[in-house]
Amino acid sequence: MKKWLKLGSASILALGLAACIERPENEMVQETERADPASGIDLTTQSEGVFKGFTNSSQDALTIEVDGKDKRYELAEDATGDFESLQEGDSISFSTKKVGNKELIETIMKK
Repeated sequence: MKKWLKLGSASILALGLAACIERPENEMVQETERADPASGIDLTTQSEGVFKGFTNSSQDALTIEVDGKDKRYELAEDATGDFESLQEGDSISFSTKKVGNKELIETIMKK
């Protein structure tokens, strides 16, 4: 009986210590907001606007007029859409996702 009690106590102690281990400060974790963290579904926003142009020559950021105000967005690494055919002034629909403090374009399509 004492053997089982010692074994159980050792197991609980080991699990408690494992739960207290922290990540190193320099380890960067990039998280996407999720509607329900357990669901694995990213929270995205659907919007419409007017394409104003790319903000740099590498075309990894762009400006879109939404509700009368210009807003700058960066492109997600896996972004898809009509990027090659976009012209300044085109009406577009697009989806974004939040990653950290940034709102990234996931998809963009001409209307």
